[in-house]
Amino acid sequence: MITLNTSISNYNSKYKNYNPSFNGGSVPQKSAFLNPLKNGFDKLTGGIAKYYYGPLMSSKVANWLFHRNDIGRIVDHMQALGSYVISGMYMLQTLRNQDMDKDRRTTLAINQGLTLLASTAIAYLVSERLVGPWNKHVSMKYAANKLNMTTEKLAENLKIHQEKIKKIYTDKHPEDIELKKFKKPNLVHYLEEGVKNGDLAKKLKGLDVLKSLIIFGSVYRFFGPVAVTPVATWIGNMITGANKKQHDETANKEAENQITNDFANITRPQMAKFLGK
Repeated sequence: MITLNTSISNYNSKYKNYNPSFNGGSVPQKSAFLNPLKNGFDKLTGGIAKYYYGPLMSSKVANWLFHRNDIGRIVDHMQALGSYVISGMYMLQTLRNQDMDKDRRTTLAINQGLTLLASTAIAYLVSERLVGPWNKHVSMKYAANKLNMTTEKLAENLKIHQEKIKKIYTDKHPEDIELKKFKKPNLVHYLEEGVKNGDLAKKLKGLDVLKSLIIFGSVYRFFGPVAVTPVATWIGNMITGANKKQHDETANKEAENQITNDFANITRPQMAKFLGK
């Protein structure tokens, strides 16, 4: 006689509707210790948004910047201005440093000033030279992709838009025959006024800002300290005469060493003869 064991089926029947719950009921969802910190942080960020970012973004300056088609150039100026302020503070602090002698302070301050001037000139030059290649290989391709057309077609449409705006200007200002005050509209202007795609125009402005940040940041933070500073140091030393002073000190030191070596090489008979004179 064979007896079937049904304990397994009974077990499954008993627990088949059992679903363990891991809802973290044993873990406190709120902490009385962290609540004051959280509330304080919320008030801080809320205050910054209300009293700083809110007025800043709604100010006339922000509105003017937002509607500028050459915002990348404006960011160039803002970065240069910030660098002048920071470098000026460093130069002033260097000149006030009493732990260094006067010549050293002057030389170092001149070096900092020359590095700043050279870096600024290089940054503006690179930024100006990259306008054409950047518009052609970055902005045009990006906008054409978003508008689902080729870059050639977009360039053709932009040219038509520029001729249209030029005609409107000449009709309103017939006295400006040479178009000295006429500013040819760029791709951003075409997207805003021709295509009426403000969102894409904003993104292109963001690309121009990115270009400005990359160029000026690279020159001021990397190229300037590595390539410009040594040249500025040499020029500063020439201006203050530090090179001549260092050369004289080196020559004097070498002369002293030579005299010491000469006395060290004198033999005893020679020394006795010298002292007997």
